Amino acid sequence: MSAFIFSLKILAIWATLMAGQMIGGMLGSALFHPPEMVLLNDGPFGVFDGIAVTAFLDAIVLALLAANTRGRVFLRGASLFALYYGVQTLLSFIEAVYFNDYLKLSPAILWLIPVSNLLKCLPACILAVLLWKPREADDLHLSGHIWKVAAIIPLYIAFYFSAGFLIAWQGADVRAYYEQGMNIDQGELALLQVGRGLIWAGLAWIGARQISGRTRTRAALTGLAFAAFMSLQLLMPSSFMPWGVRSFHLVEVFVSNFLFGFLAVCIWRAGLPRKSDLPVSDVQPA
Repeated sequence: MSAFIFSLKILAIWATLMAGQMIGGMLGSALFHPPEMVLLNDGPFGVFDGIAVTAFLDAIVLALLAANTRGRVFLRGASLFALYYGVQTLLSFIEAVYFNDYLKLSPAILWLIPVSNLLKCLPACILAVLLWKPREADDLHLSGHIWKVAAIIPLYIAFYFSAGFLIAWQGADVRAYYEQGMNIDQGELALLQVGRGLIWAGLAWIGARQISGRTRTRAALTGLAFAAFMSLQLLMPSSFMPWGVRSFHLVEVFVSNFLFGFLAVCIWRAGLPRKSDLPVSDVQPA
């Protein structure tokens, strides 16, 4: 496929994301009637260009995933949606609810986010899988689920707390925002990450199973999806978190999620025959 055609497909996904963001926001506002928000335009982008840039970067990652997923259209679409909506919305929503004492989001805004994101993510994922041929499926099945999940969950917790301390917590604005962490119950937070780690393990399984190619290709694309889909939203102006805090979180989340996603897929693929790492070729469209 030529770079020009690939670029046109990215633009089509980007336009769908932009339209979905607009429609989802309007519908969510009509359903939940959120209070008016005063956005902090202290970051690198304003409101519209922040949305446009974030959607464009998301479109690139969605295109790379869609071009390298395998199986029937429905399975590919479901896998892509799980990765996109699961990372960007579900896992972020869980943390937003837990940290809402600091975020101070109204219930209307909290629930507006997953509803509006649904209308953004779903059409874009459907379009993405229709724009590319499926990759050839293999007949291998991942095994050792119990020990692999048991390894992936503490791996995620280790990355979560290590990146938080080594990257985010180095920012004075971050420490001040969270009141030096005095009111954060570390044991309770760790327990929350066990639950989130289980979801992450499931999403890594999707990446390991449904993305085609060598293990390192599957691992890199999954890591990129984990990193980009969760962190890039921090580029946009916020009503509840200043750029001095968002910028540290952006680096923290991108680095830790990429490394975790890469290693989690390697764990899922551990023990497979070497032939499973052979690249697969395109097949006819479904």
